[in-house]
Amino acid sequence: MIKRDVLTPSGKPSVRYSAENAQILSVEVAKKLLEDVNEEKYGLPITVMIDQVKSGGLFNSSVEDCVIIRNNEHSSDYFSYCLTIQKQGKMAYLSVYYYGMSTLTAKRRQSEERKGSLGGMLMNAISGVDQAAYDAEYQYYDMLDALIDETLG
Repeated sequence: MIKRDVLTPSGKPSVRYSAENAQILSVEVAKKLLEDVNEEKYGLPITVMIDQVKSGGLFNSSVEDCVIIRNNEHSSDYFSYCLTIQKQGKMAYLSVYYYGMSTLTAKRRQSEERKGSLGGMLMNAISGVDQAAYDAEYQYYDMLDALIDETLG
């Protein structure tokens, strides 16, 4: 179970589904579609699973199902994605979030913060970010976004 307060919106607007599509859209359907399209076209090293997101406090909490996407090769050092589906009347909305930690993104932020001083520049020279690995991570996120857009967008 994931707490809602650890989720960060991906920056992509929610996708609104019409009444016809909203009736068949579920986390189970989304999971299956993502797995099938990934296998056919993208081949990303991902695990797609169903989990739950908990919102609220101890006495006024709510739980909703979600789809989690994790990188099999970098499960603890890449961000994971969380997709939620909210139904309102005859419509449905798909929202994409991310959570967790990206080791390279954290190192890159530290490096940017240290740039202004001589000591910081020395630290960056010693323990700089592997730019190729950083680029590969963000290419993975771009491909994952394309998979989500093609499958559910």
